[in-house]
Amino acid sequence: MVRSIPTNFLVILAAAFAALQVVLGAASLDESSRPELSVSAMAVYAALMALVLLRGRGPLGPAAAWSGVAGTAAITALVEPGLPQAVWPGYAAWHPAALQCLLIILAVRGRPLLAAAGCAAFAAMTVLWSLGTEPGLGEGVRIALAPVLFVATAVALARFLGLNDRRAEAKTRQALALLDEAARIHAHTVEAAGWVREVSSLASPSLTLAADPEAELSEDARNRMLETEAALRDRVRGGYLATDDVLRRVSAARSHGVVVHLFDDRGAVIDDDELGALVAALDRLLPGLQGPGILTVRARPMGRVPAVTIVFAPDGPRESVYLEI
Repeated sequence: MVRSIPTNFLVILAAAFAALQVVLGAASLDESSRPELSVSAMAVYAALMALVLLRGRGPLGPAAAWSGVAGTAAITALVEPGLPQAVWPGYAAWHPAALQCLLIILAVRGRPLLAAAGCAAFAAMTVLWSLGTEPGLGEGVRIALAPVLFVATAVALARFLGLNDRRAEAKTRQALALLDEAARIHAHTVEAAGWVREVSSLASPSLTLAADPEAELSEDARNRMLETEAALRDRVRGGYLATDDVLRRVSAARSHGVVVHLFDDRGAVIDDDELGALVAALDRLLPGLQGPGILTVRARPMGRVPAVTIVFAPDGPRESVYLEI
């Protein structure tokens, strides 16, 4: 909500209002008994307004915000000693409306508590000054009342808008999380559909042959069914290891009498670099294998080192092979 307010418009409006207060104060310097202090206060005020208006967008930094609070007290201390003691000071007291503008900017720019602290300091100093005037406490209350009310309203409004901003951001994060979850579900659905198509293309010929009561299974048909069973097992257990490149090499190993097992214990997408390293390792290993034996390729859980292991355990007294990716 706060971010939706046109920043340039606010800067121009605040600068114009601040300039008006300084002009009114300058026109009433003859009513002050200490005009040089009032002029000094105007210089401090101009510097503070430039600081809080021109320091980018978003919440005001702590240094600038605390400077605004300290400047509020300094301006009040400079102006009020020169104000008339017996009559209403008029525009010689130019600082209440000017400080009101400064403190409202602090509140709008994410520093409502410091704006409230600055307003409290101004009100306390003004009431204390009024105790030494002929009109007394009532004059101090009259001078401080409007700035206190306006700044209090600005602080409450800033807190309300900030709360709405935080709620909107939370809703946005929740919506993005739901979109991410929907995307993941869709990706899993597409992946599952692709897996079903692959399994169907592998299993259908063998299942059709097996379902035919008049069919006689030849040795070749039996071997094809065994290959189909192994391919299905690779896709079920191998998970993300069961890429086309890996499966081609696994099939070649089986043709030489090697029993091959693929195990995906990671359950997550395997990096292309790791898959490339796995294929290269299989290319180095397979030409030297002499079956029979058992070749096990395992993707380890996420974060484990090594990421993938390859173990060949030959039948008989030959030496085993162990590789890490």
